Amino acid sequence: MMSGLLDDLRYGLRGLTRNRGFAVVALLSLALGIGANTSIFTLLNALFLSPVPVHNPGQLAAVFTTDPRNPGLLPVSYPNFQEYRDHNDVFSSLLLYAPATINLTGRGDPQLLMAQLVSANYFRTLGLVPLAGRDFRPEEDVAPGAAVVILSYGLWQRLFQGNPGVTGKSIELNGRSYAILGVAPANFYGLTQLNAPDVYLPFSVYPQVIPSPAMVPQRRALLFSAVGRLKPGVAMGQAQASLQTLARQLERLYPRENLGRGVTLTTLADAARNSRARPMISRVGALLMTIASLVLLIACANVANLLLARATSRQKEIALRLALGSTRARLVRMLLTESLLLSVFGGAAGLLIARWGRDILWVLRPPMFSHAGFRLDLDGTVLLFTLGISVATGLLFGLAPALRATRTDLAGDLKERAASTSSFHRHFHPRSVLVMAQIALSLIALIGASLFLRSLRTASAIDPGFDSAHLAIIAYNVTDQGYNEARGREFHQRAVQEVAAIPGVRSAALARDLPFHVASIRTVLLDGQEAQGRATLTSVVAPGYFQTTGIALLRGRDFTQLDTKTTPRVVIVNQTAANAFWPGEDPIGKRITFAGEGLPVEVIGVARTANYQSVGESPQALVYLSLVQYYFPTAVLYIRTAGDPAALLGAARRQLQSLDRNFLLQAETLETSTHDLLWAQRLAATLLAIFGGLALFLSTIGIYGLISYNVRRRTREIGIRIALGATPSAVQRMVLGDGVRLVAIGVLAGSVVAFFAAGQVSEILFLSNPRDVFTFTLVPAILTLAAILACWIPAMRATAIPTATALRDE
Repeated sequence: MMSGLLDDLRYGLRGLTRNRGFAVVALLSLALGIGANTSIFTLLNALFLSPVPVHNPGQLAAVFTTDPRNPGLLPVSYPNFQEYRDHNDVFSSLLLYAPATINLTGRGDPQLLMAQLVSANYFRTLGLVPLAGRDFRPEEDVAPGAAVVILSYGLWQRLFQGNPGVTGKSIELNGRSYAILGVAPANFYGLTQLNAPDVYLPFSVYPQVIPSPAMVPQRRALLFSAVGRLKPGVAMGQAQASLQTLARQLERLYPRENLGRGVTLTTLADAARNSRARPMISRVGALLMTIASLVLLIACANVANLLLARATSRQKEIALRLALGSTRARLVRMLLTESLLLSVFGGAAGLLIARWGRDILWVLRPPMFSHAGFRLDLDGTVLLFTLGISVATGLLFGLAPALRATRTDLAGDLKERAASTSSFHRHFHPRSVLVMAQIALSLIALIGASLFLRSLRTASAIDPGFDSAHLAIIAYNVTDQGYNEARGREFHQRAVQEVAAIPGVRSAALARDLPFHVASIRTVLLDGQEAQGRATLTSVVAPGYFQTTGIALLRGRDFTQLDTKTTPRVVIVNQTAANAFWPGEDPIGKRITFAGEGLPVEVIGVARTANYQSVGESPQALVYLSLVQYYFPTAVLYIRTAGDPAALLGAARRQLQSLDRNFLLQAETLETSTHDLLWAQRLAATLLAIFGGLALFLSTIGIYGLISYNVRRRTREIGIRIALGATPSAVQRMVLGDGVRLVAIGVLAGSVVAFFAAGQVSEILFLSNPRDVFTFTLVPAILTLAAILACWIPAMRATAIPTATALRDE
């Protein structure tokens, strides 16, 4: 058996070496198809399949809050975490963590670092031992402002070149010196997939790191993530029930803060990937994998067609082998071995393409992946996937040609192949069916690319509700330099004044939130409806914000400097909130209360509804609070310019840097923010265009090969027709007619499938009608034109064959 397999391998290698043209075309087709699939799988593997590198992750459970008023998995409050930690009977240990940002100072210009506030038992609960130095101690968890830090492996390499003696040294963060305790393991990127920490800080330093430290002791403030290690023998369901009992007790003890709130547990992997972006990433990933699979199917159809053509040329060889006693099974194995050789070599070449494709994917990654806790590695899982898809591909495109080539009725088959008919039923020959399938799949890929390109153009033209063409932003955090509220307010005021005085700047104003990043949700209670809280987006803005951003005030007045902390609290609601809260009534003068505050606030204005979390989002209710009355150390300075805002960003940065050179300033135009927000559309459009182009290239080769093959088969018939008086144009029409019928059937089938598939991706498209006539007319027309051109070249060659040569053809 082994000897026979080795013989088949040697024979297959000799056959591929003798037929280099066939081998090159087949390998190129397979490399493109397998490489495209491996590239996309590398991304999906990093996002969804790679395990979190901790000890025994199956014993770890993430703890989330549930609230019927706020769907989804929510963090926990610090007071509730303490209750879960101290009174549960299912966890041997329960840790707490929260992402934060911090500035690396004392080394030239400030550098933004991702930090993670963690409880002292963080690494021990995860079963991790620092690569160098030691872990946090319990006393460092509670000692006020314990200035100690554990470095990530990456930061250790960047700043200290992997020096093992780093422990005992110090690093300056936010202008404060922190003693380095140790270095985290090399392959550990934290528990937050999209924000891999550079440094780990003890929970006790939260007043210096968290923008609103006063929120930490509040039971309503859901700020932290929690993970527990289950005791031996405790199942996830049992732990869930136990924690839910605790949650019910907390609801009874603190009904105002915990009303309706429960608790749920998930696996650590789900917790690491839980983010607002995950559904979009999942949909885009599934779409790209689908299109990559179409490219692979087209490549398989191409190679299957080549193998069918090669089998025809080997009829005498196969007939002779059968006559000499070879069994059909033996010949099928021989031919399949050759197919598997092709697919394995194609898979190896596909890995090279995948490595290149992986680098392109990483370059195209969205801004949210800038600090991602994963890498696009061609690891064992990816290699196993490539091997599996290579073998499956070899069987897929090799089995049917092998079975057809070894049919026992060879005489009848040869007679059928010798026939020179052009009747319509011949278009359902296996090779013709494969070409029609290629055309259909190519059309689906091209229509997908066209839809996403049109969607991207449409999204770029959507009005977000503010004047993005003339806006720039600079974000900063006065906590970075230890400013208290008085110094922070002074810096805010000077920042606005200095930037507003720059020539070309029309106005400047502050807000708490970045564009499209409004995330704060508070429960709003209306007068007389206190029992029916409404979860509502909130933002905090300074006087002049609406004028600067171009968000129209439809009614009432703006905030002023006279709305101070000692005067009655006031808010401005957007039009959607006004219509939802007081339908048919004038909202000006109405009063609302924020749950947890108990103080009524008065509505003084109604603003136009804008986009707060994504471009083209459905209208959302939002309440604006005054930055004068609600102080925040984090601020975003909105700058409205007369011309191109990018031209003034440098001057604005320098002006703010002159106030305090240690501040880290994040500056960009609003158009850049919008551009970054459309990363999913841009990635899908780019890759679909590439894959669609590959599909068009492969299908064009396929139909060219089929028509050329048919012309060679019918050389004698063509010679007879010309000898009997047929004109060259008539022969060309005959050959073109064969190709056009194949194209028409493929285009029709592809259009039907694409029509139904368009509805499945409509939720991630900025198109009112993804099945518009323009796309479903233009794309098939382009594909048809390319296919007809591929048919026309063999048709022209058919008329160039000398009649005498054609009549002598066997």
